[in-house]
Amino acid sequence: MGFFDKIKAMVGIGQPKMDFTLQTTQIRRGDSIKGKAILTGGSREVPVKSFLIEHIEILTRREWSDSLNKTVDNKIKTTVNKVEIPKNDEVITAGATMEVEFELPVSTGAMNSGHPYAHQIKVSADCPGLDPSKSTDIFIL
Repeated sequence: MGFFDKIKAMVGIGQPKMDFTLQTTQIRRGDSIKGKAILTGGSREVPVKSFLIEHIEILTRREWSDSLNKTVDNKIKTTVNKVEIPKNDEVITAGATMEVEFELPVSTGAMNSGHPYAHQIKVSADCPGLDPSKSTDIFIL
């Protein structure tokens, strides 16, 4: 990989694109989040070290801001569970796809969705340069 290829990779040019599907976006506590991650190759070959699937809990706190002289919503993100699927530097070629199915259990102690709690699933791939990722909201019942 040449110098300019490294620079382009650092800003995401030519990097693979991440997408994923979920069986459902409404999950009961104690059940599992199931889905499929799909990585589509960019304009060049890239080795993929692993896929990372994270369940993120978002707590929104309303706080007073002295500098703005008003209340603002402060979002605190916490990864409550994650799974890493190793790919051992498997190479994804330009335009090709790499798919992995995943299952991530949701704790019975997880907070139900609704103010002040929200939940997200984030899927990312570890590869040289800017890591491709995508996230979506889920609803915990």
